[in-house]
Amino acid sequence: MRRLASLITALLITLGSPLLQADQSGPEPRRIQGIGYIEPANEIRRVAFKHPGILGEYKVELGQQVKAGDILALQKNAEEQLAVTVAEAQLAVAKADLEKVMAGINPYEIEAKKNAQKVSALDAEYARRKLERIDRLQNSKFASEDERDLAETSAKLKQADSLRLLSETRYLTNYVRDVDKQAALAQVAVAEARLKAAQQSFAETFLVAPIDGTVLENILRVGESTFSTSSPEPVLLLGDLSKLRVRAEVDENYALLLRAGQKAILFGRGLGDKEIPARVSLVKQIMGKKTVFAKTATERKDIDVIQVFIDPESPLHAPVGLEVNVKIELN
Repeated sequence: MRRLASLITALLITLGSPLLQADQSGPEPRRIQGIGYIEPANEIRRVAFKHPGILGEYKVELGQQVKAGDILALQKNAEEQLAVTVAEAQLAVAKADLEKVMAGINPYEIEAKKNAQKVSALDAEYARRKLERIDRLQNSKFASEDERDLAETSAKLKQADSLRLLSETRYLTNYVRDVDKQAALAQVAVAEARLKAAQQSFAETFLVAPIDGTVLENILRVGESTFSTSSPEPVLLLGDLSKLRVRAEVDENYALLLRAGQKAILFGRGLGDKEIPARVSLVKQIMGKKTVFAKTATERKDIDVIQVFIDPESPLHAPVGLEVNVKIELN
């Protein structure tokens, strides 16, 4: 079944045509006739996952129309989902540490320490003035040496206690250092980056439609690897069927006779009795090797060809890959 899907994929993606042959009615051909294949105007998208994994589930069915951004399929992603959960928890811890650092000391504790420092400063000032009075009394012989020593010691103790409380107040006020803030902020930034990376890895386990279109083929089965020999394996084919065109290959002998705007006609067994007016919309500016063959006895397989795109003048409703006959007018 998978080999059959691969063959279908190859057929739909090449979308080339056998060599067009010219009607020869004079020295110069006036019409080129041959075979082409119908394809979406914006070509078929072979949609694949970005990273290796196991296909877990299809979210769409064959023939379903989707919009760009719709989820088409997903890989088994329990590990990626767990990584997101862990990263979210790490970010929450980092933010809590930052809040703790930024909060610093309880402001009421700082206020109490400032008040205590003010009281101590007043007490030290009072002790200093008392020492000055004792000095004056001692000079007048009204105070003993012991009284002066006691007053001096008390003043020094009060001053030292005032300086201690002042230092403690400054410590509490400047408890949160800039280096601590920067370290906590850096931890939050690292945790946010890890979460973003985990979320990106998780998001890449979802296969998203790149364009509006129709699901043309499911290539892989659920449970199969989405990578083969280190290369992405296409999961499904997606094409916009709102506008179809024909891709054809033209013999190198007629490459210089082709140009955009030339009239063309689409017809053939697949279209019944219809003859659909069309025009050449693009002549590719690069030659290539022949990819699709008419399987006739006289067909040459070693010539170079140029691809042309032909747009019908009215909406075309037909299966992608349908073989049609093409006539291109050269005048």
